[in-house]
Amino acid sequence: MRPFRKFCLNNAIALLLAASQLVSAADVDWEPYLEGYKNSLHNFGIFDGRRTAKPAPELRKSRPVADVNGNTIPDYDVLYEFDQLIDHNNASRGTFKMRYYHTWEYYREGGPIILYVLGEQGIDVNRMELLHPGMIFRLTIFRGQATNGAVVVVEHRFYGKSKPFPDLSVDSLRFHTISQALQDFVYFSRNVRLAMPGGDGEGIRPHRSPWIFIGGSYSGALAAFIMEQYPGVFWAAYASSAAVQPKIDFWQYWSPIEQHMPANCTADVKAVVSLIDGVLDSGNQTRMTEIKTQFGLGSLNTIDFVNTINIPFRTWQTLQPASARNSLIYPFCDALETQGGQVAGAEGWGAQIALPKYADLFRSVITSHVDSDLRPWMWTLCNEAGWFQPGPPNGGGIVSKYFNVQAWATFCSEAFPGTFTNSLTEFQARVDATLQQYKGWNTMADRVFVVNGRRDPWLEIRIWGSLSTHSTQLLSTTQSIQQHVKYDMTQLGWH
Repeated sequence: MRPFRKFCLNNAIALLLAASQLVSAADVDWEPYLEGYKNSLHNFGIFDGRRTAKPAPELRKSRPVADVNGNTIPDYDVLYEFDQLIDHNNASRGTFKMRYYHTWEYYREGGPIILYVLGEQGIDVNRMELLHPGMIFRLTIFRGQATNGAVVVVEHRFYGKSKPFPDLSVDSLRFHTISQALQDFVYFSRNVRLAMPGGDGEGIRPHRSPWIFIGGSYSGALAAFIMEQYPGVFWAAYASSAAVQPKIDFWQYWSPIEQHMPANCTADVKAVVSLIDGVLDSGNQTRMTEIKTQFGLGSLNTIDFVNTINIPFRTWQTLQPASARNSLIYPFCDALETQGGQVAGAEGWGAQIALPKYADLFRSVITSHVDSDLRPWMWTLCNEAGWFQPGPPNGGGIVSKYFNVQAWATFCSEAFPGTFTNSLTEFQARVDATLQQYKGWNTMADRVFVVNGRRDPWLEIRIWGSLSTHSTQLLSTTQSIQQHVKYDMTQLGWH
């Protein structure tokens, strides 16, 4: 197998992160934004638009951690391990070490066990101690405090160091499925021996104490799925930005970004992309080579190029209400829309001015990095979920129509040779099977609380996320859904 480069700028994972190499555009001081962004993601590949939590400055330890009775208990950053089954369909394959954090700072006997599943990210050694500003994490701690519950933060199989095998070969990744993951958390709840008092007895098991499953994004989908597939194990679930609907052609990912980015920035990016698509339509390879060279990406093929230039807009989903103005997307747009002390109007500058400015930003601040957590995430997309994020099929968006679903299928076949073909029919069949198993928008699990953000690029595949493409389906089942799933839409919410 070729080195895992498939995804741009080592096949172009261009992140706008190289603070040491920065050349300021429009007199913007990029360093604080880039440093924050480096800390906010497990870095991006083409497909890896998923966010991880952003660490905050280290928490000052003014006192030891104590339980409700004043007894000193382990610090937040103590890591524990659980012997998890490699294969829940064949226990003879053995176990692997699944890592988790655990605190009972607010726990009282009879309180719930609150399980926060991190999803497609590894546990940072300092994450519990740092109390990063990731909203789901903070809400997990607050819920523990409000309910006198114990908190467990667990690492998903194949991420971080919770790996069943030392490699990420196809033979290993066949045990990396949604089904195996759901069974992990059921098995964990029934067998883990927690460090807290009484944590090794029957009193904390799901049939004796309420367990609450919390997840966001992919793990938010797991929250809905586990309540549907294993009723009675978890008492309730909180599913934030839960990506429940498997979908192969998820071009709507870009719609909330287009709608909520600064209007002038959206207009100019669309103008540049439209110009590039027009050049590709014409077949003018000389002009296309000139444009790629302007961006400092002359060595890339066309598909890699049109994907790479959309990477700044993937940072949109890392935004949170309290930190939005500190995110990379805003200084990027400020630099694009400011010239000679003037700011472009809502209509933008137009392609002739915007193209060289856009290209200059890329040429100034490009680096590459490959993240070991990207490959298992890619496997989930290719093998079960889809969630391919191409440009709109008819063009006119902030992502080129030439970065299409077929390009994603080709990436899957190259990343996992011998496992997937580049046939869209094959990928559609895989996604259809996942939808049939987990029900997607039609989940009817009891005691699931769903929260979405209006500005979330993943909105279209959430429960009740959008009425634009599945309104008939939702309206026909609204009454029955309301009896089961509780729902909230946060107008200023992102991902």
